[in-house]
Amino acid sequence: MYKLIEEIALNTWPAEQSVLLEGWILRSAAGYTKRANSASPLYGPGAEQGVLEIQDKIRLAEQYYTAAGQNPVFKITPFTQPPDLDGRLAGQGYVIVEPSSVRIRDMQGLPELSGRYSVQILEELTEDWLAAFAGMSELPGGHRDTLRRMLSSSSLKQGFALLLKDGLPAACGLGVIQHEYIGLYDIYTAPAFRRQGMAQELLLGLLHWAKSQGAVYSFLQVVQANAGASALYDKLAYKEIYQYWYRVKNRNWKG
Repeated sequence: MYKLIEEIALNTWPAEQSVLLEGWILRSAAGYTKRANSASPLYGPGAEQGVLEIQDKIRLAEQYYTAAGQNPVFKITPFTQPPDLDGRLAGQGYVIVEPSSVRIRDMQGLPELSGRYSVQILEELTEDWLAAFAGMSELPGGHRDTLRRMLSSSSLKQGFALLLKDGLPAACGLGVIQHEYIGLYDIYTAPAFRRQGMAQELLLGLLHWAKSQGAVYSFLQVVQANAGASALYDKLAYKEIYQYWYRVKNRNWKG
């Protein structure tokens, strides 16, 4: 079940390009987010069965990202193949970045919205949502264009959430449904409106919308260092199912 979550996470946060390397998935999207610009070694034979040696696969993955103008990044999960890849990368100068928690909850017993704010769920990407997201996340112009391309290319059911206060966007986020799962991404509250319960209201709006669309489970990913977000997800009864981290090539490493 949990590997299925990882697969769905790859689909619900799309890359612009995905290249298969004997079971490894090399994803890129002009450098916007590690999720969309990292190698996911979820599948493939072990060193004894594969045509390629593991070191050759690492080298080819590095060449792919170097050609794309990016630093090589690997996403390490409990499902990584081969299982010793994390140690191999550590021995080659890769450092751990952004240890994160994957959490899930079912749709039973969802709290009702408070009604204090207006939550809009749009099912198509609009320039208003993109502008609100770019402002709250301080998204550079080039990445804004990349995000537009990424989200516009998806055929999955998407919910673009905006929370309004006095008619103005105060929080935003994204939910994407595949099968019976909704993945939640990039929940932001404008600095002037934080600590007013808006993120929780926005999340609940997305969850109720997803339930009306047939979703049975919700999952999300949160960086472990983000104590505020973790506390909110605890409050909403999300339970950790596994952890992951990125291994990023240390450019100063001399091997």
